[in-house]
Amino acid sequence: MGLDYKQRADVKPPREHSLTNSRTSMPERLSKSVTDDLLARITRGEYKAGDRLPSEHHLMAQYGVGRNTVREAMGSLRTLGLVDIRPRLGARVLDTAAPNALANSAVSMLLGGQTVDELYQVRLILEPAAAAMAAKHRTDEDLLAMRRARTHFRVAYEMGTPVWEADIEFHQAIAEASGNSVLPQVLAPVSDLLNNARRATGTLRAAVELALEQHEEIADAIETRASARARRAMTTHIESGIWALGQLKDRAGSDNPPSVSETTSGSPSRGRKPHASARRSDRRAPNGE
Repeated sequence: MGLDYKQRADVKPPREHSLTNSRTSMPERLSKSVTDDLLARITRGEYKAGDRLPSEHHLMAQYGVGRNTVREAMGSLRTLGLVDIRPRLGARVLDTAAPNALANSAVSMLLGGQTVDELYQVRLILEPAAAAMAAKHRTDEDLLAMRRARTHFRVAYEMGTPVWEADIEFHQAIAEASGNSVLPQVLAPVSDLLNNARRATGTLRAAVELALEQHEEIADAIETRASARARRAMTTHIESGIWALGQLKDRAGSDNPPSVSETTSGSPSRGRKPHASARRSDRRAPNGE
């Protein structure tokens, strides 16, 4: 028989992963409220490209919150690619009218309570399944599309240009290879909403180099029809994106941000840099079992 946590007062139920915990603490709600209001004001044009947002102390007084709440809100805006934060200089609004800026639909969704973390949770649910299905149903044309996307990603990395469009191209090719015509249509709007988050994590050299390696592992598993390995590789890859977001949030909240090559112990979302999902020496049989 299983433990009845209601009957055993001395036994606590297992703690859920932070990304999947549906409960929202009061500090998180306060931070989300400040973020949403600043998002709305940027969208309405109250703060234009190049403008500096009010200082921490001003925002603390304006919203009646503490310093940590303001810093978390600033970190969220930076993750979305809407502000640039510099120590002692504060936050400056980026050009939200430029190509690839946050779409109006994304702003609307975020103001309605959706968060970047929740969108990554959706990816964590759907994309490993898409990779597993692609390993079973992929065609030679699908493999060519994935190879082309990986080439675009590597060339962008070597030239020092943004890699996020090539990253989207790779993941879209996998969704198309799944053999399910609905899956690409479901994942496309999720990807659109995360454009700016991908742009932000693409500034972390460690995250880009890790993605290069993981893309190769995912593509190899799909090409060899190793369904289970493709699922594991994609799961680790999405978790690496969560880790990169954690690095950005830590950097935004620190006056002395760590080097992108520095890592600390902890979960993938906040600490140690994740490893590639499966080393080439650990390949399984073609059926992925």
